Amino acid sequence: MKKYGLLFIAGICLVVFAFGHLHWKNMIQAAGIEGKKAEVRIKEKEKEEREALLQSLKPENNKKKSLIDYLHYKALTQDKVIVSLIGSNGTSGTGSTNSSNSWTGRLEKSLRSERDELEKLGVINHGKEGYTTNDLLEGKKIDAVIHDKPDLVIFENPLINNQYQSISLEQTEKNLKNIMSKLQKELPNAKILIISPNPVANGKTENSLGLNYSDYIQASEQVIKKNKWTYLNSKEEIEKKLSKKNLRLADILTNDNIHPNDQGHYIWFEVLQEYFKLKK
Repeated sequence: MKKYGLLFIAGICLVVFAFGHLHWKNMIQAAGIEGKKAEVRIKEKEKEEREALLQSLKPENNKKKSLIDYLHYKALTQDKVIVSLIGSNGTSGTGSTNSSNSWTGRLEKSLRSERDELEKLGVINHGKEGYTTNDLLEGKKIDAVIHDKPDLVIFENPLINNQYQSISLEQTEKNLKNIMSKLQKELPNAKILIISPNPVANGKTENSLGLNYSDYIQASEQVIKKNKWTYLNSKEEIEKKLSKKNLRLADILTNDNIHPNDQGHYIWFEVLQEYFKLKK
């Protein structure tokens, strides 16, 4: 009798165990199904958010957008985003203690950290110390930029060297037109930002043609304005910041009174960083 009782209890235990196992299995399956549904909902929400972001950044829907917005949109719709830099001493980083302290190095780091998608942004620097507008054309630097197939070109007009080497205003203007014509023709979908060089301490000193640095700035600005090219007067904006920070020009230049030091490059970077966020 006792034996049958034990068998009966064992049978009940087996039944309970079987039902328990089946219930647990069903619970796991149900949890798995809910988990997959939740994953689908998350992906759908991410897709919706991405689409909404794309629509907000789309050029047709966003007439006034910043350069950051423009690069962000490119990063969302392309495998890679390229920014090409071209110019002379300022772009090459002359005066800074290392490339990371130059305005170009700081700008690259800032752009990559601005939006998650911009981590893949590539910056190619074609700046060459001592180059004039003549050298940029003859030294194939414009061709190198075109070869990059960039989405954005930042062109530092090398007017300090043009003035120092006594290149005429007529030739400077002609070179500027040729450079822009070539870039616009070969890179029709790229944005091109022209920037002036930095302020210098001897800006009123005249060259062998009787021209000073300001003469070159003004002559170039007339051509830029006439052609409605995108332009940032770095010299003027840096001077404004010096006034706000109560700094002298000598504080941000190296001993040659021409090239920006690390502090000068940082202020130049600040000017560009603010411009990149400006809606226009």
